[in-house]
Amino acid sequence: MHCPRTNASLEPLLIGGITVYTSAQGGVFFDNSQIFKFSSPELKHGQVLLKHLSEHSESEYDVSLRINCPQCKSIVMMRRYFSPLKVVEIDECPGCAGIWLDSGELAKIHENHLTPRERKLLAHEMATNHGFITIKPPKSKYYPKAPKNVQGTTVERLVQLALLNFE
Repeated sequence: MHCPRTNASLEPLLIGGITVYTSAQGGVFFDNSQIFKFSSPELKHGQVLLKHLSEHSESEYDVSLRINCPQCKSIVMMRRYFSPLKVVEIDECPGCAGIWLDSGELAKIHENHLTPRERKLLAHEMATNHGFITIKPPKSKYYPKAPKNVQGTTVERLVQLALLNFE
């Protein structure tokens, strides 16, 4: 197999009885469902792989470009978010369900890993709000809390939410 970004040969790496394929630039290819054995920062497999990938040098390439699957060479991989927080976008093969992570993406997955309690709260929030997550404005002198009997207009709420992005 070859790296979908640089076309260099992928090296097999055996971690805890599971073989993954890594590139010299820090990318990694997982066969179907293997990523879940590495995605949690609490799992030893994930810690070992992250340490191994951090030893590789990163090269400059455009990660927004679509790539072909290292295993199914003629199939273009789909781009999708790995978790409901939509922080890390990964490449997934629609043919073999293999996943390609570019350099640094496994570290981002570990940084944004949700605990089971956080997942349950997020699922509840999304279910009760038709898939939308409610963002409450911070309580500070710039965003005074409105009296309980007076609701802000929709426009005022949108302005408050827009201002949150500039802090």
